[in-house]
Amino acid sequence: MKLTCLIVAALVSIPFHASAVEAIDIKLTSKVAKFPADVPVDLAVTFTNVSKEPVRILGYQTPVVDGIQADIFTVAMERKPVDYIGRLYRRDAPADSDYLTLKPGESISGIASLWDNYDLSVSGTYAVQFKTELLDARMGRGTAVSNVVFLDIEGREPPLDPDDLDDEPQTKIVNGSNEKWKSCSSSQKNALIDARQHALNYANDSYDYLMAGSPVTRYTQWFGAYDSARYSTVRENFRKIRNAVDNETFKFYCDCNQSNAYAYVKPRKEYKIHLCSGFWPAPMTGAGSKADTLIHEVSHFRVVANTDDVQYGYSANLSLASTDPSSAIRNADSYAFFSAATPYNPYNPCAPTVTSHTGAPITAGWDGANCHVMNVPSGLTAFVHNNAYYVNALPGTYCPAPSGWDTANCYILPYPSWSTSYFVWSGNLYLTPGPGNACPAPSTFDGANCFVMPLPWGSTPFKWANNLYITPTPHCVIGGYDGAHCLVGTAPASRTAYLWGSAFYYGH
Repeated sequence: MKLTCLIVAALVSIPFHASAVEAIDIKLTSKVAKFPADVPVDLAVTFTNVSKEPVRILGYQTPVVDGIQADIFTVAMERKPVDYIGRLYRRDAPADSDYLTLKPGESISGIASLWDNYDLSVSGTYAVQFKTELLDARMGRGTAVSNVVFLDIEGREPPLDPDDLDDEPQTKIVNGSNEKWKSCSSSQKNALIDARQHALNYANDSYDYLMAGSPVTRYTQWFGAYDSARYSTVRENFRKIRNAVDNETFKFYCDCNQSNAYAYVKPRKEYKIHLCSGFWPAPMTGAGSKADTLIHEVSHFRVVANTDDVQYGYSANLSLASTDPSSAIRNADSYAFFSAATPYNPYNPCAPTVTSHTGAPITAGWDGANCHVMNVPSGLTAFVHNNAYYVNALPGTYCPAPSGWDTANCYILPYPSWSTSYFVWSGNLYLTPGPGNACPAPSTFDGANCFVMPLPWGSTPFKWANNLYITPTPHCVIGGYDGAHCLVGTAPASRTAYLWGSAFYYGH
């Protein structure tokens, strides 16, 4: 069979109701079967209403209105799907204006450019099929598919992105971070600076919540029933989102005029975010805000969480969590809505407490940049190990009864010649008894051995010059002795402990 015979396959009828009263046929066609590396790979997609009633299709889920605006094709080479590299938008739940209506028998078509939107870097035969959800939610959900076409495509790199052809956007330094702009007014720049700070607050709060390991309402509402593997994925994704929002240089492009979208990114174009007309009137915080839109878009980047757009809108995302948790954890809007759900208000960057050596909490204070835990007393050597704070122990002079300080160690008793050994058992110091179960004072026979005294933590018994001693307990000015050093406390699991100057801190 020749390849050209496979270009246009039979139409596929997609019933969306059990009664099949309404249906749509989707045909995918190509003028040629072979595409040299310098030729665009453009396909025509035609939608025909073959029912007797009007049918609505979601415009941005087709290439009819403005080309490919979502991952609406299955493109595979040797049965291995290739990456979608096109735009990923943040949108509200579909409005009436987002739909196209087809009368009975009516057809509409659009041109889909695969080269701009899918990874065609490897030469070979590609199988292409239109496959997505198309119809109005009121008609019932269903997956619409076209015929499959097979195309011989010579490998090529993606076409040059207009973002890369522009002059370097103007740079403005804000709080030590770089924001870069293109086509943004002063008021838009200020709004984005504020939105990024609120997005960081959201990301910090979300990560702290997930590190606490309490998968209660907030998690299950947006990501579904608890599963340890899914929970770990969400937590790790928020760590990456937080680090990106906090540390990376972002390029903001105020050049998208789509009123039904907030923003878009291309997942391989790291930290370039295009803001659309729907972004500017949105509130600064809350669900569907400027701040959670940045969370949504940052999550899309391949080097961050590599999320998709499975569902848009508050209600649809709640439903997704309850019915399909595996999809919810890869859905960008789920991360956005989770981040804006009952965060600290205002956000307290030092809310997670340090756990002291006794288990009691130590509250840190915000110094404008990081969380100050405490100053280290002068004369001590401080260090951080395994995200915990330590200082050195000082030589001790305290000797618990019945021992006594002899200016060097803690003297207990003359060592009897008939005792064969001393030993420690269950934290107590013992001697073996003499004839007739004799025990030298102040030790006493306990029915088996001579009980001498409880041995303090960090103290060591020894025999010297026919006397029994213990070493004095090392002294901790702060913290508690752990056998080597003085443990002061452990930083929150979601933060990084560090020493700066003569004080303990953790990062925000």
